[in-house]
Amino acid sequence: MSPIVTLSAAALTLGAWAVAVLHVFWVVNVTLQEHQHVVSVAALAYVVLITALVAGSLTYLSARYGYARRLSTRQPASDSEIDAFRMTVVPSVTILVPSYKEDPALVWKTLLSAALQDYPRRSIVLLIDDPPVAATHEDARALDEMRELADAVERRLAAVHARVRSAAAAFEQRADTARLRLSGEARKLAALHQEVAAWFADEAIRHGIVDHTDGVFVEVTLLGESRRYQQKAADLLRDAEGAVIDENLLRGAYRRLASRFEVTVRTFERKRYTNLSHEPNKAMNLNTYIALMGGRFRERADGAQRLLESASPDERGITFDDSDYVVVLDADTVVHPEYVLRLAHGLSRPEHRRVAVIQTPYCAFPGSGRLLESVAGATTDIQFQVHQGFTYFGATFWVGANAMIRKAALEEIVEVRQERGFEVRVFIHDRTVIEDTESTVDLRRRGWQLYNYPERMAFSATPADFGALLIQRRRWANGGLLIVPKLWRFLWTFEGRRAGVSEVLLRLHYLTSLAVANVALLFLLGLAFDERLASMWLPITAAPYYLLYAVDLRSIGYRWRDVLRVYALNLLLIPVNLGGVLRSVQQACTGRRSTFGRTPKVVGRTAAPAGYVLAEAGLLGWWTFGALMELEAGHRLNGLFALANAAFLLYALVRFVGLRDACADLQPLVAQTAHGLGTLRLALAWRRFVAPLIVLLALLFPSKVTGTDLAITIDDFPTHGPLPPGITRLAVADQLIEVLRRHGIRDAVGFVNGGQIADTPEHGIILERWIAAGYRLGNHTFGHVDLDRIGPDGFLADVERNEPVIVRYGGTAPDRMFRYPYLHEGATLIEREGVRLGLRERRYQIVPVTVDFYDWAWNEMYARCASNAGAVEALTRGFREAALRALDWSEETADTLVRRPIKQILLLHVSALVALTLDDLLSAYEARGVRFISVRDALEDPVYGIDPKVTWRDQENFLTQLLRATGRPRPRPPLPHEGCHTD
Repeated sequence: MSPIVTLSAAALTLGAWAVAVLHVFWVVNVTLQEHQHVVSVAALAYVVLITALVAGSLTYLSARYGYARRLSTRQPASDSEIDAFRMTVVPSVTILVPSYKEDPALVWKTLLSAALQDYPRRSIVLLIDDPPVAATHEDARALDEMRELADAVERRLAAVHARVRSAAAAFEQRADTARLRLSGEARKLAALHQEVAAWFADEAIRHGIVDHTDGVFVEVTLLGESRRYQQKAADLLRDAEGAVIDENLLRGAYRRLASRFEVTVRTFERKRYTNLSHEPNKAMNLNTYIALMGGRFRERADGAQRLLESASPDERGITFDDSDYVVVLDADTVVHPEYVLRLAHGLSRPEHRRVAVIQTPYCAFPGSGRLLESVAGATTDIQFQVHQGFTYFGATFWVGANAMIRKAALEEIVEVRQERGFEVRVFIHDRTVIEDTESTVDLRRRGWQLYNYPERMAFSATPADFGALLIQRRRWANGGLLIVPKLWRFLWTFEGRRAGVSEVLLRLHYLTSLAVANVALLFLLGLAFDERLASMWLPITAAPYYLLYAVDLRSIGYRWRDVLRVYALNLLLIPVNLGGVLRSVQQACTGRRSTFGRTPKVVGRTAAPAGYVLAEAGLLGWWTFGALMELEAGHRLNGLFALANAAFLLYALVRFVGLRDACADLQPLVAQTAHGLGTLRLALAWRRFVAPLIVLLALLFPSKVTGTDLAITIDDFPTHGPLPPGITRLAVADQLIEVLRRHGIRDAVGFVNGGQIADTPEHGIILERWIAAGYRLGNHTFGHVDLDRIGPDGFLADVERNEPVIVRYGGTAPDRMFRYPYLHEGATLIEREGVRLGLRERRYQIVPVTVDFYDWAWNEMYARCASNAGAVEALTRGFREAALRALDWSEETADTLVRRPIKQILLLHVSALVALTLDDLLSAYEARGVRFISVRDALEDPVYGIDPKVTWRDQENFLTQLLRATGRPRPRPPLPHEGCHTD
């Protein structure tokens, strides 16, 4: 990698860009003389767009130059220097592995990779972020496996650790009691090295290779070390035959072997404690544990709550060891055995005393047989090179997945905030979903630097399908624009004014590039500019970038033609990146934080939201139609360019997404909009504008083109219905809260029957946790009484009897919302109107229901069939389908009654089946375009001002009442079949 070649490429790019811009200005001059002002303005916009893309090329070439200069001047630490550092009192290191509902087999590899680090003072903590009380048997089994991993790792190392420790102790005893025969000692040490090499080889055989990630783990962590110890044994045997042997070297080798397998591995679950942060993101999982480091704490029970509080010196408690450095590893990461050693050595160098974070940006696991995973991995591997170049210019960003952090630096940027009434310390900010990038600016404001270690020492998983890749890349694109103001403020500080121009430009480009480049590509490829603007110099501006990109791909093990596949992937990701950018804009406008979207690591395919698949199809149609129009108009250059890009996008759709999978992802949207095809045909008359409109709407509403507003209400708090064996009421509630927060639902109402708490006071903890999570309480009567049976006076008395319970848990100014038990509003109109008047006098707002599928009946069947896995699977599938059909019916009925969409209100119950299926159900609703809103927002819809003024003796929701009032038929939701059926 020659710096001169890269500089030449940058000069060629700049020269070609300058000539191309001069050509455009010549066109502007001509069009102004011809009074074609619209064309002139379009030409100036054209200059801005191509300049944005050229800036991206120049950034890549600058980073490449920086990386080349670092490689040419780098003097890596020698083995003797590393060994000398290791024999000193090295800084202590705590390795944190945050995990949320990960595959235990995946986490096992990460933990074992960390446990086998060749570094003496280290400990490992697995930060389990799953709900501490599982709501389902499957979740309970997975959680138990995760909790066992720490002990399992220590047990795996116990035998070899005991062997090398006893050998080291025997050596020390011999050295203390007699004069050593150093040649014989060298042979004994060689034999011990051979035993250790055999242990690593046995572990490699023991670990089954299922896919390419297993192959990398076995090679890097096990077989590579086996060969290394075999070589050390051979070197010792050779030295024993004639070379001078140093007793201190033998002693150091024994101690190094003993410390290699001496490690503590533990787990920690922050959500077990009420007073710790429960925010559903990785940053707060890490912050919680870092805040505890160096302290002693005791557990205290407060009713059903468990608190973790500071312990006095004479109290028994839990000690959280402090450390000089903290290593953060994602739960799907495998690191080189000397990862910690070399990064700690680098961070401890005198010239790095103001370096806060040292990292080696992760690489993709090589050898994937899946095309999308391989190509996406190629872009990740190229980013390793880009980030290395950023370090040359002092513009390093903390990029997650793996990093070593100086804990003293984190202490300088810590902030304190309140969460649910408890004080929490925040080191790594979670304002955006790219928390490490924002923390970079925080550290720079305090005068700290960041550094990329120039070796590939870490591997992390790459999404293998489009749905998972979409979630990852959309998250990466979300947040950069939000950090720009903070970076701008930094530039006006003392440290910011000391930053070089290169650092400033590279940091600004890094934060804005996904927004700027994708918008530029969308307009350049989708709009018909005057053909006179095009020139031969435009492809010359891009040629050096793509040529050197291909060279770099080839140098790291990919093929030349992979650069074309990367180009196709980048076109495919335009809607995805813009979707992430629009989420940043939405957060900036509303102040509501985006939901942290974890990259799925599951067996099988992750479905893509229908809106994104529709956007891809829209882009393809837009570019294809535009190309044909350009060719028909005789604009051959523009037409061929557009047609070529359409061909690349078609390739990406076929090879990276798959036509069959794309159709499967679109199926829910097609089914829902089938009744509106007449309108769609009319829209097709505007053929020139349909595809751009589809893309725009799909980006604004990524789940689908038209969405439904839906409020969540849950009846019968704190408990409802029977439970399967082994499941607790508290676990059900915790699971519901966890799922609601994971889907970004900040407002939901739980309707309370206070009589349950009078009968079972310990159920009050459920309401406490519901309120602590930020959700609301409504009145559902004290004893869940039936108005048709008890009469108006007794009914209103029961409503009043429930109020002290709501005040006790919801505060002195609770939300005065009311829901009728059984949805029974009165057997006669006089009774109905009397109760409604009584509720109004008590300042209650009645919360109706529009989406109801009798979820309570499904739960009863689940409790009976919970031990039959096949029946449970069939039941949950039917439950989801019933929920989707109920939503369809409510949307269609609203359209029939009021000729427009309305804000819908969903009724669920706090049951075991809802806890089991809610995550899947909300995901299915989101895929259908549902936007979750508050109940207050929903009640603002004018439709709820209509009073049907009808009576009935069955469970009927608001829309059913309107159908009854207008004399229309009223279908009942489907109920589950009796018996535990697997079909």
